[in-house]
Amino acid sequence: MENVVQEAEVVRRAQRCLAEVLKETTRRCGGVALEENGLLLVAANHPCPIFVNSAMRTGTLDAVETLRRSTNFFAALGRHCETWTRVGPDADLEQAAVAAGMRVAIEMPGMVLRQSPEMPEIPADVELRRVKDAQAARDFAQVAVEGFGGEAPGFGDLIGTIFSQPRSLLAPDTAAFVVWHHGHPAATALTMLQDGVAWIGWVATTPQSRGQGLGRLATAAAARAGFALGADFASLEATKMGEPVYSRLGFREILRYRTYWPPEYKG
Repeated sequence: MENVVQEAEVVRRAQRCLAEVLKETTRRCGGVALEENGLLLVAANHPCPIFVNSAMRTGTLDAVETLRRSTNFFAALGRHCETWTRVGPDADLEQAAVAAGMRVAIEMPGMVLRQSPEMPEIPADVELRRVKDAQAARDFAQVAVEGFGGEAPGFGDLIGTIFSQPRSLLAPDTAAFVVWHHGHPAATALTMLQDGVAWIGWVATTPQSRGQGLGRLATAAAARAGFALGADFASLEATKMGEPVYSRLGFREILRYRTYWPPEYKG
């Protein structure tokens, strides 16, 4: 029973960490974040309805009311939002989303790592750099745009907005890394410490540099930095491409998310 309780607490903390990361990321790029009555709404200074333009139920608010409030909030801004759900606990919200004409954008396992991973060997033609200044922050943003930008309309521009201010990567609770390959920035990852949990995100590799372990190297560096900042464990939401990479580093799935796009967004 004790192990079940401990596992439930890890799940709860991982979910809370994601909510805090959504809020902090949005605020750092000049957006707004509101959380009340069990509903989190984040809105950045860009219309693309992904990540920093999203809604997440954090309490027990009715599913239909959740969608009504989030729709009204974003309609007042002249835009739409992505809706986060947890597979299982949010079955009612998923049903309401489908009934409203929304569609699944992506399904992602939520994964955790209990201890700092070993660093992979760094080849001679590869260099790992921590982001420490504005130029390095621009390098990070460039790789993130190349790695993720083609996944949905407007996403590349949104990423540029998210990382438009170097402070988003230079904050004391954040450690970001760029992996250089043959003299060019090729892969990225960052960690953001929230309430003792090291959130790992923005693991990206440029298309021409994939398949060489660079994303794994960046992820390991970010996870190690998270533990060095004082994390009890690391947490992330994995794409289909990233999941095998994280599994090899020791991450394991503890829950699963789906995000839903509004019918107006032709992603």
